[in-house]
Amino acid sequence: MFQDQAIGKYTRVPGHHHGTAPAAAKDQSIKLRADEAIYSEGEYALAIYQVEAGAVRIYRLTSNGQRHILSFCGKGEWFGLENGKVRTDFAEAICETRVRSFRTSQDAGVPIDLLHIALTNLAKAQCKQLIISEQSALKRLAAFVQEMADRHPEDAEFDMMMSRSDIADYLGLTVETVARSFTKLREKRVIRLAGKSQRIVRLLDRDALIALTI
Repeated sequence: MFQDQAIGKYTRVPGHHHGTAPAAAKDQSIKLRADEAIYSEGEYALAIYQVEAGAVRIYRLTSNGQRHILSFCGKGEWFGLENGKVRTDFAEAICETRVRSFRTSQDAGVPIDLLHIALTNLAKAQCKQLIISEQSALKRLAAFVQEMADRHPEDAEFDMMMSRSDIADYLGLTVETVARSFTKLREKRVIRLAGKSQRIVRLLDRDALIALTI
């Protein structure tokens, strides 16, 4: 995992055998390939991370190996803050991604507001809970697209970055259902999809999209 690989490059914490991320400097960033792991369940939680470019998926696995995506983190967003000392989930780069890491030990002098990050992550979790409480697959997807659009308030067009499989595991739907719901949004002329993997979304009617979530 990235935490383990960071040992040699950065620093060690006495008494631990797992790696730790560096106390961040502005010019220190780590490039990750698509699907590259950042950390895994069961590792020591020695750092938190901020996305500089690209996107990250946070997920958990059930006892039968089924993946449940908890959240997606885009540019400027934080992840990796834990309630305890051990990781309870997994973090992976969705695409080519660059992150910065901050040690969370008491002597690291983390120059950020951990409470603000915790409250932001709580708000994101509550938003997701509202989305998946919708019984209609179309409503779930419309709410998800709205969530992604809210992260790009100035842009009529944006790159979602995540695959249909990622979206399905986030919304609790099948890939086929997600694909059909995207088709419905296109047929209603609410959105237009572009790009090789149809991940670039252009909002044609933001009001209609919001109406579908009500």
